[in-house]
Amino acid sequence: MRIGVIDIGTNSCRLLILDCNNSKFKVLKQGLIITRLGEGVDSTGRLKETAMNRVEKALENYAVELENYGVKKTKIVGTSALRDVSNASILLDGVYRKTGLRIEIISGEEEAVYNLQGAMLDLVDDNFILIDIGGGSTEFIWQDSDSIIYKSLNIGSVRMTERHLKDTSRPISDNELLAIEQDVSKTIIEKLNIKENSLQAVGLGGTITTLAAVNQKLLDYDPDKIHNYRLTYGEISDIKQELADKTLQQRKLVPGLQPGRADVIIAGTVILQVIMKELSLDEVIVSEHDILYGLAKEIVKAVD
Repeated sequence: MRIGVIDIGTNSCRLLILDCNNSKFKVLKQGLIITRLGEGVDSTGRLKETAMNRVEKALENYAVELENYGVKKTKIVGTSALRDVSNASILLDGVYRKTGLRIEIISGEEEAVYNLQGAMLDLVDDNFILIDIGGGSTEFIWQDSDSIIYKSLNIGSVRMTERHLKDTSRPISDNELLAIEQDVSKTIIEKLNIKENSLQAVGLGGTITTLAAVNQKLLDYDPDKIHNYRLTYGEISDIKQELADKTLQQRKLVPGLQPGRADVIIAGTVILQVIMKELSLDEVIVSEHDILYGLAKEIVKAVD
């Protein structure tokens, strides 16, 4: 069965087309378009028309890909940026009129569940915490006794950038970095109650995969070199300072860093660094098996 799944995030729209045979997935096509749907959402609570236009154009391109690959089953979800606004229906209606694609807005907990389903392709024991840093929110999943706990916190790379960085075109000051650190730390302390401190951390999402690419200085993104790559706290701290000392134009030239992420990657890096500090994590294992794979598994389950 040929499956297509799309994740409409705060910062990007991602596509994954796979063949599924006996619960085994073969990747045929991956796509990522930086659309910055969440631009201004933290302060206004509404989607900008220009941002919606960018997403509509991206989904028109993806609709062509789905047809060209002969995809039979699709699932498309919107996450933090669409959860947090009052005018999401304008985008959903516009996309359907232009492409025939239907978008489902999912809750933070549903997003976390799909991430878990994707990550379960690799997880071998229960001693884990999944961390998915998105543009608008960060999802956490871990096991406490016999229960799986899901938390979605409004700390994301786009949200923190807009809240604390006034001019991303220049190097970022220590005071600005500290403001992000304090905001993220306060949120984690108040809303994330994790008793276990010997968990294996698995990192999902564009911020963390990008940091893995930057640390390896990859000129071309290679999922095989990203998946199961280990990032240490020290390496993340070094990357944060290296990127903060550069202008936006200099950051865009850093190997492994997509130019479209150059303005928000510093905030995302600070988020990860603070999470690791607060949870006493020495390293994070990077995973490519995130929400897109969870959505694919949901399609297969529904068909079966």
